[in-house]
Amino acid sequence: MCFGRCARCIGYKLLVLALLSIVANILLYFPNGETRFASEHHLGKYVECLHGILGGGFLVLISAAVFIGLHSDDGHGCFGHEDCGKSCAVHS
Repeated sequence: MCFGRCARCIGYKLLVLALLSIVANILLYFPNGETRFASEHHLGKYVECLHGILGGGFLVLISAAVFIGLHSDDGHGCFGHEDCGKSCAVHS
């Protein structure tokens, strides 16, 4: 398998996991759909600091976008070199 296809596959999986992390942290912030826990400061530090949204969400979304963007079929390769990124580690 070529690295570009593998990177794109990993990118899509990271995209799904990042979105799940964001949704899970939002659900933790509003347990049972109520806002009183947040207003009364009865949430844990992990939920209050939004680690799932910032760290597990947006930072992973950036990585996913980079991995998805690595696979390009425009023929320019990386940094304009035609042969860069076109070879595979193991030829079949």
